[in-house]
Amino acid sequence: MKPFGIIGIVAIVLVLIVAFNSFFIVDQRKQALLLQVGRAVEAYNEPGTEEAGLKFKIPLLQNVVIYEKRNLGLDVPNIEAYASNQEQLIVDAFVRWQISDPLAFYQRLNTQREAENQLLNFTDAAIRNALASRLPEEIISGQRSELMDEIRDNLAAAIAGRGIQIIDVRIRRADLPDDVSERVFSRMEATRNQEAEQIRAEGDERARLVRATAERQRTVLLAEARQQSEEIRGEGDARRNEIYAEAYERDPEFFRFQRALIACEQAFTEGTRVVVAPNQLGLCNDFIDQARNSGQRR
Repeated sequence: MKPFGIIGIVAIVLVLIVAFNSFFIVDQRKQALLLQVGRAVEAYNEPGTEEAGLKFKIPLLQNVVIYEKRNLGLDVPNIEAYASNQEQLIVDAFVRWQISDPLAFYQRLNTQREAENQLLNFTDAAIRNALASRLPEEIISGQRSELMDEIRDNLAAAIAGRGIQIIDVRIRRADLPDDVSERVFSRMEATRNQEAEQIRAEGDERARLVRATAERQRTVLLAEARQQSEEIRGEGDARRNEIYAEAYERDPEFFRFQRALIACEQAFTEGTRVVVAPNQLGLCNDFIDQARNSGQRR
């Protein structure tokens, strides 16, 4: 083979190698940091941006560091912490985090392994500090939302400036040693019983107040109803007397006749004896005689 032919093949191979190393692909789930002689010059597809795809770099002079763009998880197991009363707890936690600034992450931590090591230390300290201000009853009884928010904020403050965003911190387990758990649960039971007795006493007192108020209102309503009834009855009696008086003044004979008919009707209806009845009432004489005879037979 001719020397020029060999040189040509070598040149073509070198061109292909250079061309191959001049491009790189940024996956949509990743983010890339372009370095030039160890110094970061540009970042691609950072959180909040959409810059995935084919990118160009200068071969041999520039290289690329790839980091995860997705949320990352970190288990923090078997943390031995102490509550405010110095009782020991065994805590398992889980941290959800993300590389939010690849440049700061590269400068301060460089690798994901180093980031996880520092997160373990900072999370351990944040959990210990948060639990140290609370009783075991508060930690076990479910007041974990406020506690975890405090741990997350403290961890975010401790890890600030390293290009990491703390998304969430969760305590998955907070157990007491066997020799302590029975004493703590007995204390919790006593506290809950005391609270229940107080709530029950407050409920009984409120029920008595409600019943007393209802009874007082009932008495007032009945008195007002009786008063109104007497007033209405008195007005009715007065009106009845006025009507009788007006009827008597218009025709005294007819009024006596009507009264006799009413007395006779009541005598027949009730079966009582007619003691007094007007005489010589014309058409009503037979009716009055029958009423007298019926009363005498009884």
